[in-house]
Amino acid sequence: MASAEHLLHEAQYAFQCISFGESRENKRNAARAKSLCNKIIRKFPATKEAAEAHAILRRLGEEAYSSNLSLRHRHLPETAHHRPPPLVTKPQSMSVGNGDVATLDWGGLIARVLTIPKSVLAMIAFAGFFLFGILGPFLFVPLVVLVLLTGPFRQMLKPEQRKEIEALIVRANAFVAEQRNSNS
Repeated sequence: MASAEHLLHEAQYAFQCISFGESRENKRNAARAKSLCNKIIRKFPATKEAAEAHAILRRLGEEAYSSNLSLRHRHLPETAHHRPPPLVTKPQSMSVGNGDVATLDWGGLIARVLTIPKSVLAMIAFAGFFLFGILGPFLFVPLVVLVLLTGPFRQMLKPEQRKEIEALIVRANAFVAEQRNSNS
């Protein structure tokens, strides 16, 4: 059985053999580096080699999972078990955790749009027809992209883009909720 140091050395070598461009060798070396890094993380999770493997995976554009059980699970003395838990209040801001997926409040957003005065809605509709005459169906491409990226195809995005979309959705939901509360 190979040691973590040996596996890390092989993963670093495979990563360093990746050159510019797309070739069969580059794909093979990237796959080998990814496989070795995942093996290191799986077999030796709490070592410095696992941290290096995470760094290599990040440079390859992959997301790595490592268990946080050793950080969260602590044995407590018996006196700590019988103490009442501290009061935890729900944060005021709507934050999205790692496993949570924010969904856009379409009903609130459409209700907010419909509260705009009818004359402004008529001008927006006229401008939309005018732009549709010039741009044609390409006018609807950004709307379709918005619907798809806030819905089922969000998982296809890179982690940074996914976080930006999540932040946009949270801000939009907060705005809709604020407007709903101010009108009530």
